[in-house]
Amino acid sequence: MLRNEIQMKTALTRKAIEYYEDKGLLKPIKSENGYRDYSEKDLDILMKVSILRKLGVSVSDIEKYLSSADNSLASVLRKKQHQLENDEKRKELLELIIRGEGQEYVKEKIALMEEEESIYERLERAFPGFFGHLFFAAYKPFFDEPLSEDGEGAFKKYVSYLDNLATFELSEEEQKFVDEASSPFDMYALEKISEDKVKLIGNVEEWMKENETFIMQYETYKHSEQYQNSIWGHIQEKLQKYMQDNNYYEIAIPLIRKFSKSYDEYYEKLLEANEQFLKYKEITN
Repeated sequence: MLRNEIQMKTALTRKAIEYYEDKGLLKPIKSENGYRDYSEKDLDILMKVSILRKLGVSVSDIEKYLSSADNSLASVLRKKQHQLENDEKRKELLELIIRGEGQEYVKEKIALMEEEESIYERLERAFPGFFGHLFFAAYKPFFDEPLSEDGEGAFKKYVSYLDNLATFELSEEEQKFVDEASSPFDMYALEKISEDKVKLIGNVEEWMKENETFIMQYETYKHSEQYQNSIWGHIQEKLQKYMQDNNYYEIAIPLIRKFSKSYDEYYEKLLEANEQFLKYKEITN
């Protein structure tokens, strides 16, 4: 069916359909004259997208649902339900404050609510701004889980460790760069990259063969004058030195592995993948 027909059936705008197509959710057949022929499957996907968006489900969560092997709609909806429940609790807290309830009572309610927050939500609140984004945004796929009772101690130590670090100095231009890179769109992109990394370590050898040209180009770029003179290159250089000077890998990573089970599993696979990657570099050099 043509775009006009699919617009009528879904009540979506042309721009919305183009957006979902750019996201890879739709696979219309493109004819020589430039027209797109949408399948029944495309229509079904758009109907699902339309309903889920009206329920307030984010595009990133919809994409996860549609791209997952088991089409885990239940997990997406549970996440949305959890978000709505938290919003309702926040609303109740605001009403308590408006009514002039005592601070101790409000604090107790907040403590109960915090227990249900994800690790990432806790960290984002504890470290707003560029510092937090630089240090744990890349861990988001692993930090979307709630904090277990067993991990509470390690989590508190991690927060204390970060909080007691010396100020990480960035120029005004560099701070602006990080803030812009932390927009919702770019944070989604970063999360997507992190999720892709999780997937690829399951079969590193195959991934390296398929992406041999890209790996070589990336390695060349990382050592190029262009990268080293770029803002991101300078930030990365500063960050690496800052982490090394503060023993981040020796102190923080073991703590993260203790309070995030999914990161611990990822880290084990990462060690294996890194070993394979080093062998691959030896062979190709």
